Amino acid sequence: MLSDGDFRQLLTYLDRPWEGYRRVRKGVKKRVRRHMLQLGCQTMTSYLERISSQPAERSACERLMLVTISRFFRDAQLWRHLHQRLIPRLVAENPAPLRFWSAGCACGEEAYSLAMVLASMEECPAVDILATDLQSVCIDRAKSGRFSRSSLKEVPNEWKDRFFEVRRGGRRFSIRHQRLPRIKWQVHNLMDPPPPGAYHLIFLRNNLLTYHRGTALQRALEGILSAMASGGVLIVGTREALPPTSRPLSRDDQFPWVYRV
Repeated sequence: MLSDGDFRQLLTYLDRPWEGYRRVRKGVKKRVRRHMLQLGCQTMTSYLERISSQPAERSACERLMLVTISRFFRDAQLWRHLHQRLIPRLVAENPAPLRFWSAGCACGEEAYSLAMVLASMEECPAVDILATDLQSVCIDRAKSGRFSRSSLKEVPNEWKDRFFEVRRGGRRFSIRHQRLPRIKWQVHNLMDPPPPGAYHLIFLRNNLLTYHRGTALQRALEGILSAMASGGVLIVGTREALPPTSRPLSRDDQFPWVYRV
């Protein structure tokens, strides 16, 4: 097993924060150690030398640092706020269609949660929903729309009946795609320039701000903020806060993890 000291050394090299990985480090350390052994590296020093000299192995290491943790309607109070105030306000203030982006969507629970909120409104607004993730395997799983019972714990019972089909004796659930606004799924690295367009709502929750720091974080964040439409809303994780940025943003009085241009 990789020691915490060696893992901290790797985090420093990659300019990643210890606090972001502290609670999830066990699984990440196992993946990194396996990669080290595949490369014949017995020490962190030799591993860092290897990934420094071979860009392909550095990229492989970066992929091992990805953490995929999600569920439907994570932070229920936020989704109520979206349903009751934020989305109706965006609808009232902007011509259709609205453009929403789930940035770092994991296996799609967040994007589908958004689609369910929209479909449950008295009149479903015209929207374009983009959901992106770096891992193609996550995008493939999201497209399939198949989920385990455990990820649906916070889905209201009436919405389970409306938006899911029960499979395997209640152990698995499949999204009823025809009852939801269409979602466009795309592989995208948050470190790259954002997908083209101006977005009225961007979810940037529990990924970039948690697992990155320094100039790489700042550069990626500025790019994402540049993709926001005037008056747009940015939502980060409930335990996250934006670093200083060149763009003027105001925070929601009730929900400090909600920002508006």
